[in-house]
Order: sequence, then C-alpha cells, then structure tokens
Amino acid sequence: MSELLIILKKYLPEGSADYAHDILWKYGIQLRIKKPRATKLGDYRPPKPGEAHRISINKDLNKFAFLVTFLHETAHLINFEKRGFKVQPHGLEWKEEFKVVTQPMLHETILPNDVQHALNRYLKNPKASSCTDPFLFKTLRNYDDRPDHMVLVESIPFQTVFQTKDGRIFRKLDKLRSRFRCVEEKTGKIYLVPGLMEVEVVL
Repeated sequence: MSELLIILKKYLPEGSADYAHDILWKYGIQLRIKKPRATKLGDYRPPKPGEAHRISINKDLNKFAFLVTFLHETAHLINFEKRGFKVQPHGLEWKEEFKVVTQPMLHETILPNDVQHALNRYLKNPKASSCTDPFLFKTLRNYDDRPDHMVLVESIPFQTVFQTKDGRIFRKLDKLRSRFRCVEEKTGKIYLVPGLMEVEVVL
C-alpha cells in the first residue's frame, strides 16, 4: 500500500480512498492537507508551467465532508483541464463535472443514508460551496467530532462577540440575506460572515 493511500484512508470514508487515489494519480494532483481556514474548506489551483495541479483541504473536516470537498475541487480541476479559464468557476460546466465525479461515491457502502440524501439534493443545483447549502452542511456537521462550545454564527444573538477558528475576534451586527454583517474588534473593519460558520463565543 502506497504512503498516499495510507494518508487518504485516514481522512476519507471507507471504500472511497482507492477512488481518490486513482484521481490524484491520473491528473498528477498535489494534495495538501491544511490547518483549518475560516473562509474555505478547500481550494483548487491550476498549475503554472512545470508545476502540478494543487488541491488543498482542511484537515479538521470529518470524513464525509472531506470527501465532498475533494470531489468539489476535483470537478474544478477537470473543468479546467477541459475548458481552461473560458468558463465560470461554478457555472453549468462545473456543475456537470461535479455530478459526474460524485456519482460513483453515492453508494450505501460509502455514505450513510442521510448524507446520500443531502448530497443528492445538493447535486440538483450545486453551489460554490457545500457551506452555502444549509441542508447538506448541517447533515455533514452531524458527523463532526467537535467541541460543544463551537456554535454557528446564525445561532448566536446580535452584538455577541465571537472568535473564528483562525483566532480573529468579531462582533455580530445584523443580517444581510444568508450572511451576517460583523465587525472585527481589532481593526474595526466590516465583514460579511456566513451564518453557517462555526465559531466560539467570547465571554
């Protein structure tokens, strides 16, 4: 068993590591497992001349969220391989590639029924991030091994001070659609924070 496959088995659901391993080898992808980032679960970077495709994924994701994020970023890679920069990052072409690359994983031996159901719903019209789909995000969150003190921004009262995973301190102000206007205590700058972001209340 290769070192890469051993690492994948640590982060992915049982039965999915071989599939991910084959994708990484096929496209020559450099996979980076990163410290938690407050603004994204993962990303894809097209290769510069002489370099490899790069996919990064946050190391704190549960196995099912890690798999969904990997498939999401892989769809970006395949879309880029076929079409370059000529299409929208999350346009119709990317949505189709995401559906195709995800299909082999929609199996009861890999995903529990609730995750399959939520992912199938999401695949009808995938968005820029699984975090922007409340049903899928909350279903995946059920499998987190997270501390009890972590809460969602949408669940805390206005004017509450909270800390993000990267250590920044904010105060929740008001709501704008699916995001909340928050002020960073240190700089006084205003940010739009997703309601589904996990944070810690500062007492």
